[in-house]
Amino acid sequence: MFLRDPARHPKLSIVIPLYNEEENIPLLVESIFKSFVIPHGQLELVLVNDGSHDRTAEIAGSYAASDPRIRLINHEHNRGLGGAIRTGLAAAEGDWILYTDADLPFDFTLIPQLLAATDSGRIVIGCRQNRGEGVRRWVLSKCYNILCRVLLGIDVSDVNFACKLIPKHVVPRMRLRSEGSFIDAELLLECRRNGLEFTEFPLTYYPRTRGISTLSRPAVIFGIFKELFRYLFEQMRNGLLKSQLAIDSPAIRYGIGFLTITLALLVAVLFNPLIGAYSFLVFLPAIVFTALYGGARSCMMTIILSVIASRYFLAPPIFVLSNKEDLQRLGVLVIPAILGYALRAIGLMRVKDDACERSE
Repeated sequence: MFLRDPARHPKLSIVIPLYNEEENIPLLVESIFKSFVIPHGQLELVLVNDGSHDRTAEIAGSYAASDPRIRLINHEHNRGLGGAIRTGLAAAEGDWILYTDADLPFDFTLIPQLLAATDSGRIVIGCRQNRGEGVRRWVLSKCYNILCRVLLGIDVSDVNFACKLIPKHVVPRMRLRSEGSFIDAELLLECRRNGLEFTEFPLTYYPRTRGISTLSRPAVIFGIFKELFRYLFEQMRNGLLKSQLAIDSPAIRYGIGFLTITLALLVAVLFNPLIGAYSFLVFLPAIVFTALYGGARSCMMTIILSVIASRYFLAPPIFVLSNKEDLQRLGVLVIPAILGYALRAIGLMRVKDDACERSE
């Protein structure tokens, strides 16, 4: 059975992008249809030939012609991994869509277990328990995962592993733009934007033995960074501080704190001759703003930086914490932090309510 409810078997679509994969197709098809038992009519294999130059289209076409469970979609020209996955997701008809690679990166007999971990409010993400691809690929993968965590707030251990099980109902609401390998991160970002939770499923990774991987090529890496920063630019253009990205990205949350404190300190230094001992008050808007858009930890950092800035950059020193008055001034900075974080909590509740309404 695939779900906890044995009375219903969901239809599963397996989407696989193909680019010069003629050597992998026979074993791929055999592995999918012989690795596990699935009710008749409840499985489809969607093969997306992304402008291959070898016999991929011919071989895949022969399988599709002889088995109604297999569908082949051809791109006239190579669009890239993202373009192929987007085509496959749009064409898939199953209740659940599993995206994976043609080189059998994990044991397909585990697919029923992946399905058993699902529900309509989550995406199941395969993650590698082992690394069998060499030091260079390991370093690239680790650096990319860290970058996605810091810039995008994607807190998963293996962003680019080709095993993602997505509920079909969320696909029409996804705003996918990537044509290249940034598609893995974009899929997770769009699932998060639509209110889905992440469940990681550890898998043993099997390195490619046939065909050629293009993921670590310089052009592909450059394309990932290009699309990543294009995504960030679009978020900024569409209102970065009101987006889910501002809530989840550590770089943005703490960056807000550093930026607001820098601006507040500049104002305090310029107007210190006029306001004197009350220069510390210019930090109050910065703290409210950071608490509202950055969260509790970023706000705490902002308060600490406010104390340090007041102590070492303004004259006379405001905070030496040597008497009751200095402690009272420090308390003044905590009050706007509480106010800002309360407003943030209200905003987060509205975001969750909106996501729930979209999923209904």
